[in-house]
Order: sequence, then structure tokens, then C-alpha cells
Amino acid sequence: MVISNDGRFDRSSITPDTILQAAQKILKPYKLEYKHRDWWTVYQIGQRVGNHFSAEDRIFLAGDAIHTHSPKAGQGMNVSIQDTYNLGWKIAMVVKGLAKPSILKTYETERRGIAQKLIAFDQEYSRLWSSRPKKDTQDQDGLSMVEFERAFVQQQLFSSGFGVHYSPSLLTAKSSDAATEMNGSSTGATNPSDGDVVTSNQHLATKTVLGQRFPSFKVINHSDARSWHLAHWLPSDGLFHILLFAGDVSQPSQMTRVRNFAAEMTARSHMLPLQRRQRSRKSPRPPPFKEQAAVARLLTIHSAPRQAVEIHDFPTLLFPYDEELGYDYDCIFVDGESYYEGHGQAYEGYGIDSRRGCVVLIRPDQHVAWIGELEDVQGLERYFKRILVEP
Repeated sequence: MVISNDGRFDRSSITPDTILQAAQKILKPYKLEYKHRDWWTVYQIGQRVGNHFSAEDRIFLAGDAIHTHSPKAGQGMNVSIQDTYNLGWKIAMVVKGLAKPSILKTYETERRGIAQKLIAFDQEYSRLWSSRPKKDTQDQDGLSMVEFERAFVQQQLFSSGFGVHYSPSLLTAKSSDAATEMNGSSTGATNPSDGDVVTSNQHLATKTVLGQRFPSFKVINHSDARSWHLAHWLPSDGLFHILLFAGDVSQPSQMTRVRNFAAEMTARSHMLPLQRRQRSRKSPRPPPFKEQAAVARLLTIHSAPRQAVEIHDFPTLLFPYDEELGYDYDCIFVDGESYYEGHGQAYEGYGIDSRRGCVVLIRPDQHVAWIGELEDVQGLERYFKRILVEP
């Protein structure tokens, strides 16, 4: 290997014979020879991040156009898809006239920090792949397989998106004591210029981390007891999802809280248009034209015994009726025992009090945006008021 005067690897020093000799060394004791060579090249890892991900909020760069790294572990494809997954719904809401153009600025503040984290991780991952494994426990210079396994697990979380953690912004209202974010940049959550201050109550859902991807646990449909992963009912169709974790609604006091929540939401329906009908279980279809202006979908997950609560006891907002399609039986779910698949333990998995519950807002890209009490509908309204165009 030859290093040029500027300290960079000199690609011109590599020849076909250099590559063949390296391959022969790797494959020993097996032999490798060839008589004809169709093509050869030298790939040099370049780890770089662009200074700006957009220009005037009109031109946006994503994927390899804005960050480059090694080809290991499928990071390029996964992180590039996540770039556009973060950007696409924002552009769509602005183009439709539903959201303010200011949300487009969060693309760079959210994704550039992730790209920087990707480069740092890629440098470490490349080092591990290039290291010699330890021969035994006394080998101080070799790579421990425990260390490699740790990095491999971290890579899986990062590539899948579940290790991504977005900073406070117009779209991620974190608790005031969590304003410093691990991925670098920070913007807007408590900036007076963005309107009313919006904060979340992380303690209400301790395992549902603000700014991270919303995890999925199994719940059962209240109407027919069929088991579903909750993620099945959170399609990536450009809508926010308001998840009402209604708690133990078999208790009259808790059902009263739920009814008050529904009444407050109904009073603010002009500010927060809801999609009134779920898509079909088997054949997803676009919502009717009259629902195209919807910005959110509302689902209820309670923890009471399914047989202890009648579905018609829920307010109309949570169990809506359509004169053409009838009742929507796919909007109320139970964290309970399935007949065939056990208990999903959703409330425990989300870190939510099974008696009192809470409200969790999920962004269209499945990241947790806001967490609040059932009584804090005003806080939910403030969140949307900052990003939506006034009706």
C-alpha cells in the first residue's frame, strides 16, 4: 500500500497482480488463478457529509448525494431510504397546503445529525472488519468477538431506523429537560418564534422514547378479539396517528376521562381534521375524496378486560358511525389476552400506566412526536397549530 504526499491512499499503486496476490493470501490453502481478466477496479472508501441537505427549501439532496461511506452492512440503502422517508411526507403536506413550509427545515436538522453519526459508526465498523480476530484470551492485539457482536447489534438498530433519535424541533416536542440531543443539531421545540412552547411528558410512556421510532406490540381488536400488531394499523400514508391509551376504562372515573378527552377533541375538530374511516384490512384503498384533507387518524387502546366493556360505551369520536359504511370496528383495541397468541403486554412494553393511560402522537414517518395526559388536548392542539396552515 502506497500513501501519497497528502496522506491519502494512492490508488494508482494498485495493479491487477496486487489484487490477485491479496486474494490468493486470503484463500490459502486453496489456490486461485486466472487466464483472462475482463475488468478490474479499486474501490476507495470515502466518508463525507455535505454541509447542506437543501437549498432554499426547494432542492433537496438525499442518500449518496449527500453522505458517503463504506459499502458494509447495507447502510447506504437503509439510511438513504430513511432520508426520503423523513422528507417525503413533509413535502406532501406542504404541497397539499396542509402544513407550513417551515417543517421542511427539519429535514436537514434531523437527517444531517444522523449522517454524521453514520460516518462515525462506519469508521468504527470498518476498523472492526479490518482487524484480526483474537487467537486466545491472552491476545491483546486481536479483535474480541464480543466487541464485534456489540457493533453488529448496534448496526442493525441503526440501519433499521430503531436506533435513530431525532432532536427537539417543530415536529418532536421533547421534555424540557431533554433538549440536548445525541445526534448533534437541535431546533425549535422551545423556540418562541415557533409559537407556543410545546413540551411532552416522557414519564407517561417511559419505554416510548420521544424522537425515536414507535415500537410495535400485539393488541387485540375489541370487537372480534383478533390479534394484531399495532403497527399494522399505522400505515405510512402521510397521516399522523393519535394513539389514545385509554387505560382501565372498566373504572367509571377512567371512562369519564376518556369521554372528556373525546369532547375536547371534538370541540377542536376544525383545527385537527381526523380521518373518519380506516382502510380495509385486506385491500387498502385510498380514503374517500372528502377525507383527503385529514391530517391524523385516531386509535384507542385500552387495558380493561374486553368482556367488561361494551364497545358502544365509547364516545362517537372513538367509535364512529358512517351512514354508508356503518360502524368502524377497527379503531378500538385491547391490551389483553388473545385466544391463540398470548398476551401482547403492550402497556408494559410502552412503559404506560395501565390504569391511567396517556396520549401518544406518532409522526407520519413513525417517530414519536408528543406524549401527554388525556386532559392535555390543548397541548396537542398547540403542537399542530405550530405546523398546520390555519383552516
